[in-house]
Amino acid sequence: MIGELLKAERQKQNLTQKQLAEKSGISFVSISRFENGTQPRLSIITKIFDAMGKTLQIEVKDKASDVLDMVSN
Repeated sequence: MIGELLKAERQKQNLTQKQLAEKSGISFVSISRFENGTQPRLSIITKIFDAMGKTLQIEVKDKASDVLDMVSN
């Protein structure tokens, strides 16, 4: 779920994985792995979203409400 959000935001900002890696200080390989399903530590994903000018709280909240809706139904 986080990987999908990461990839969508990166593409929205017209950034390559390499550009995002340079901007965030996180390796290109790690960003690729996160986008493909590896779960990053919260501190790492926060750093990546910060580099894109986004807060993780806003991104997670949007998806969290979907999860809550699924659980409650």
